[in-house]
Amino acid sequence: MRDRQVLLLNASEEVLRVVDWQKAVILLMTGKAISPYMKIKEYQIQSTSGTYRLPKVLMLSQYVSIPHKENLPTRRNVLARDKWTCQYCNRGSKDRTKMTIDHVMPKSRGGDSSWTNLVAACERCNSVKGNKTPKECNMNLKKKPFRPTSIQMHLSRLSGNVLDEWTHWLNKKND
Repeated sequence: MRDRQVLLLNASEEVLRVVDWQKAVILLMTGKAISPYMKIKEYQIQSTSGTYRLPKVLMLSQYVSIPHKENLPTRRNVLARDKWTCQYCNRGSKDRTKMTIDHVMPKSRGGDSSWTNLVAACERCNSVKGNKTPKECNMNLKKKPFRPTSIQMHLSRLSGNVLDEWTHWLNKKND
C-alpha cells in the first residue's frame, strides 16, 4: 500500500503535489478534498469495516493560494531532474553517492551554477572531463540541461511512478 500515490489538485485544477494514500483519505474524510468532476480510477483499500474506494486524483474543496517557491539547482535537485543518470555516458548508479554534479562550462572558465550549466555525471566521466568543455574532451551531453518547473521537480522525485490517470492535469500548463 506504500505505492498508492494520489495527485492533489487545487480547486482551480492546478497541480499542487502528490500525497500518499493516508493523507488523501484524511483530506477526503475531513471534507478538505473531493474527487474531480471527471471519472477517475480508484484504489480499493481494505479496512476492518469493508472496502474503501480512494480516487487516484483529488481536488481541494477550496482554493489555496500557494506562493511561488523557486526550485534551486541543488545537488539533489539536479540529480533528480537528470534521473540519477550520467548525462555523458547515460549510465545510472545504484550507489547514489557515486553520482556527481558537473559544470558544463567549468566555473574556472566563467561557468555559473545555474540549472542550464549543471548536469548529473558519474565519477568517471566527471574526472575525464575535468576542467574542459564537453567539446574539448569530445564528450557529448545526452540531454541539454534545463530549468524544470516545480511540478516537474516534484514528479522527478517519484522515480517514474506517474499514473496514467494524472496525465490530463500534468499536461496542462501550470507554471
